[in-house]
Amino acid sequence: MRTCNIICSLLVILSLNTAHAEDLPELATLLSLFSANSTEDGHIRLNWSLDQQSPAVVKFRVYRGYEEIGNFSVLAEIAFHPETGAADYLYQDTSAIPGVTYYYKLAAQGQLNESIFPVVISAAVPLGEKNSGQPDSAPAVILPGQPMRLYMRSGGRVKIERTSPDSRVLIDSQLPAGVFEINSGEIDQTIKIEVPPDYKHSLNWPIR
Repeated sequence: MRTCNIICSLLVILSLNTAHAEDLPELATLLSLFSANSTEDGHIRLNWSLDQQSPAVVKFRVYRGYEEIGNFSVLAEIAFHPETGAADYLYQDTSAIPGVTYYYKLAAQGQLNESIFPVVISAAVPLGEKNSGQPDSAPAVILPGQPMRLYMRSGGRVKIERTSPDSRVLIDSQLPAGVFEINSGEIDQTIKIEVPPDYKHSLNWPIR
């Protein structure tokens, strides 16, 4: 009898867990809006709306990456609004660096699994005038501010060389997409960026 009770209890638990997993609908069937826009105060605002709520959703998870197809990491988790009918959600990405394009994915979290919306959106806080002539489409960008930071728009080979007041190679390697801090010291200097096959750009740093 004791063995039967244990087995029956396990079957009940498995049945409940399976029900939770199956009850989580595809996020694409609930979502009517998912957008990202830069704000005047230098952040990126994410908005999403649901045509209908699902009691199986526990929370939402926002993923962020540097490429549309690449590695994404969890940026934030947002609690589910226990409302009926349609619902609107908002999240401010206050860690966005000006000049960097970020890619976002959204997932609904259930008790045991998640449903990822099959659309990736992107947004960037503009650099404004502090771009030192670097094109918006440049494969590698030196960002304003200190310490020196390099933004790789996509993975690839890059060479960063200081040409003044002395000559020194700061980076010459293969890097993934992302933002990297460069140990360059705090002196005023001239920097040359080279990305194969033919991108070259020189600028004065710090960028003012």
